[in-house]
Amino acid sequence: MRWRWRWWVAEDAVRTTILEVLRPKVEQAGLSVEALAEQDLVGLGIIDSLDVMTLIAEVERRTGSAFLWDLFDAEEGLSVSALAAAFQAK
Repeated sequence: MRWRWRWWVAEDAVRTTILEVLRPKVEQAGLSVEALAEQDLVGLGIIDSLDVMTLIAEVERRTGSAFLWDLFDAEEGLSVSALAAAFQAK
């Protein structure tokens, strides 16, 4: 159980970092970061494919975690939750 607890703490930290990195673009679009968890970021016009790669690199740098493409599932769109779930502690 201890390992699982650490994973969730890490995922929450990653989610917070993603929102911090996205905050300027979200506010520029007139939206609130609190409402983004399951929203499709591309569909909202917040980011494009190049921004996704930049976002991933910045979150990896800030959190010390690694983005694993095998864990990334964006069937419902590119959301903060889908991104956060694909990061794993190094």
